[in-house]
Parts: sequence; structure tokens; C-alpha cells
Amino acid sequence: MPTPLEDWYFQIPTCTRIYMTATVALTLALQLEWATPFQVFYSYEYAFGRGQYWRVLTTFLYMGKFSLEWILNMYFIIQYCRDLEEGSFLNRPADFAWLMILMCTTLLVVAPYLGFIYLGSLLVSSMTYLWSRLYSSLVLSFLGILTVSASYLPWVMLGFSLLVERKFPTGELLAIGVGHVFWFLSEEWPRHLESGGFRPLRAPKALCKLMHQDLDEDAGGDAGVLPRVDDNVAGEEYGAGRADVAASTDSGVGEGSSAPASATLAGTSTATRHAEASETVQRRVPRNDLEADLD
Repeated sequence: MPTPLEDWYFQIPTCTRIYMTATVALTLALQLEWATPFQVFYSYEYAFGRGQYWRVLTTFLYMGKFSLEWILNMYFIIQYCRDLEEGSFLNRPADFAWLMILMCTTLLVVAPYLGFIYLGSLLVSSMTYLWSRLYSSLVLSFLGILTVSASYLPWVMLGFSLLVERKFPTGELLAIGVGHVFWFLSEEWPRHLESGGFRPLRAPKALCKLMHQDLDEDAGGDAGVLPRVDDNVAGEEYGAGRADVAASTDSGVGEGSSAPASATLAGTSTATRHAEASETVQRRVPRNDLEADLD
């Protein structure tokens, strides 16, 4: 008979579960010193010039070692990625996986030019932005003293991290920009007549077959367009029975007002991780020392 923990784990949809599990596995490896942060950061030279292709994946799994910041980042993955996969992408696992692949590719191309070598927090923040646009009607309680619409969550996090870190929030702005581009391509563009019904984020047929997604699942009409939830009322269930993301007119989020507080603190987590990445780059570790660590 499965335990409650097993039930909870296998109720998490496929893509979110894989991402969460891989992140935990890498964190354990770092905690046990089976690997070092120098072996998992992304560098085009090391990834493609030296054949260390694992860096393309590990950079998105690195959230630091076990800490409060790590816990808050994991909360974002479990809460918002799960909401997206069970709600807007219900019965479309291939489309959700393809969205994550395209987001990762975009970050791999853009982020290194801004000095980022660990991209996990950026990916999570981009997914959070997408969630905030699709669930914009929800009302969140910020630290129990400020009530904001879900659509403002990324900006509240940005402002909060700016106050705490006192640094220009380059990472948060990049994540918001990437999230907005993919929100526009997935929701707004297919609704325009100029699009001609073209859906740029539709998963390839091979991926649909691999993930057992019905090729006719999104055929016709607004196929592949993420459903709006602006008209959802408080207390209504979202996706596959995810009532815990429904807004409460009196107390905020379904499972209590503590979730938005965690979301707020996660903004600090993102800023901290970005600052660490920038400092790592700025220190310019001597090449010989870096290569010795990598070897």
C-alpha cells in the first residue's frame, strides 16, 4: 500500500515531477560533495568546446545547497509549474515540455551575455511570470499586510529583492522578459488574425507521440491557446482539481496566506542566486585554478 508521501509524489504531473526530482538529486550530490558548483555551471566553451554537455542541463538544476532559499525555489517549482501543467496544459504534457525546452534554450542564449552561469532561478522566475499572467485574477496576500493581484507577483518580488539586495535586478527583469515573450506567443499571438492560426509553441509530433499526447487534442478553434482564467471566481477549482490555487475573497490563497509570503521570500532567493552568479563571474577565477577544480 503506497504511503501518503508516495501518493503526493506520483500525483505531481510528469514534467514537474522530473524537474523537481532532478533538482533534488543534484542538490544531494552537491551536499555530499560528489560534485562541485564549478562542475555544473553553464559555459559555452566548456559545454560545447570541451564536450561537457551535461552543463546544458545542470545549470537549470542548480539552486544552491540546502537552505531556506533552496526550499523557496522548490516551492515555486512544485506550486506554479504544477499549476501550469495541471491547469493550462492539462492533457498536453508534450506542449508543456516543449515550452520548458524553448525557455531553457532562450536563457542559454541570452543569460550568459549578462553574466549568469547558473540559470535555475531564472527558469523558475520565468515560469512564475507565465503563471501570474494566466492566473491574474487570483488575489495573493503579501506577508499578511499587502493584498495584490497575482499578475503583480513578479513585480512585487522584483521590488522586494531590490530593497533587500540593493542591486539592479537584472536577473528578475530578464526572467520577466522571457516569461512575457512566451506568454505572448502561447496566448495572445494565436488569437490575432495575423497569426493565421499558426501556433509557434506547439510541440513537434515526435514529442507528442513520445509523451502520449493525442495529436488531435488541441485541434480546431483556438487550438493550443492557453485558456484565460481572468473570469474565474474565488473558490473555483483550477486544472485537475487544484483547489489550493483558488483565491479566497477573505484570506488570500486556498491553502492559507502563508504561500504568498513564501513567494515573496522566493524573490529574495532569486536575487541572492543571481548575485552569487554575478560575483562568481566578476571574481574571474584564474583559468588554471578553475581547470584544476573541474578536473
